[in-house]
Amino acid sequence: MLTFKADIFNGITINALSLPLSHSDVKLSLENLISHAKSDNKRLIWLTLPIDQSDVIPQAIQLGFVFHNCSEQEVTLILRLVADAYAPFVPTHSIGAGALVINDDNQVLVIRERLATGKGYKLPGGHIELGENIHEAVAREVFEETGIKACFKELVGFASKHPYQFGKSNIYFICRLVPLTHQIEIQDTHEIADARWVDLECYISDENNSEFNRELVNKLRNVQGLVNVELDFNQGQNGKKEIFFAQHE
Repeated sequence: MLTFKADIFNGITINALSLPLSHSDVKLSLENLISHAKSDNKRLIWLTLPIDQSDVIPQAIQLGFVFHNCSEQEVTLILRLVADAYAPFVPTHSIGAGALVINDDNQVLVIRERLATGKGYKLPGGHIELGENIHEAVAREVFEETGIKACFKELVGFASKHPYQFGKSNIYFICRLVPLTHQIEIQDTHEIADARWVDLECYISDENNSEFNRELVNKLRNVQGLVNVELDFNQGQNGKKEIFFAQHE
């Protein structure tokens, strides 16, 4: 017998460890569970399979399961028993952060990637990892790409793009950071070909740099942004991981 538990969407989640080893037994077990779920007026069934149980996928597909989301080590399928059954949407966006770092000499910190197709330079930054805070991720990226230690100050802008990678969208946060060191020592030499401090006005006027990056630096170099705040009541499992509020004038 397959074991399962109810979820908040009037569905059931199958325990993959309870699946039989035989393909024919898997199909029969799933068929019996589907019948049980229908008789109990359930709306959908969830099935998350680790990579070492991926051979179950064809049997599930034959019974009407479809892909919902996946990671490197597992895939989740769902079967809607009711046509309009609600299932939480799968992730639609990746998140990136760029760092606007300006020193006391009015120079902006920029990098050139090894895979860059043009001649220009861009802001350091990159993708935010799962579970990572934006303000911590952008400081990490700055250090990895330039060796500069910098402190997050404020969120000064963002942009979105679609399509991006794998048919998803992307949100790109632009953060201002204050440099704590000045000496450039690239850590990620596999990705970064060069990093340097460039005079702000020279960077903005250099047409080798992308128009977007030049405008970004020009428009955001002196603005006030959203600061990262801590709220005493924002604790526990339901607390927000990060909060950004506008500053008081």
